[in-house]
Amino acid sequence: MKRAVAFQPTAQSDIEGAFTWYAAQRTGLGAEFLRAVATARDQLARSADSYPVTRGTFRWIKLRRFPYALHFDFDADCVRVHAC
Repeated sequence: MKRAVAFQPTAQSDIEGAFTWYAAQRTGLGAEFLRAVATARDQLARSADSYPVTRGTFRWIKLRRFPYALHFDFDADCVRVHAC
């Protein structure tokens, strides 16, 4: 079952800040970061319950290649990403 994935404003802000920093470091690196976020989003849509619990109902998924993780919770219909 696929769930919708919603990025909360705090997570969107975190991602925008990291993108800006990576884009300033090297041409194309910001886009690579966004692709890593998109890959994690797709994985969460398919199998959010397979990632480790961090606190209470919150879980996380590490981004590939970058030192970031998406912190999220979910219900039957939706995954809510709260921070990156």
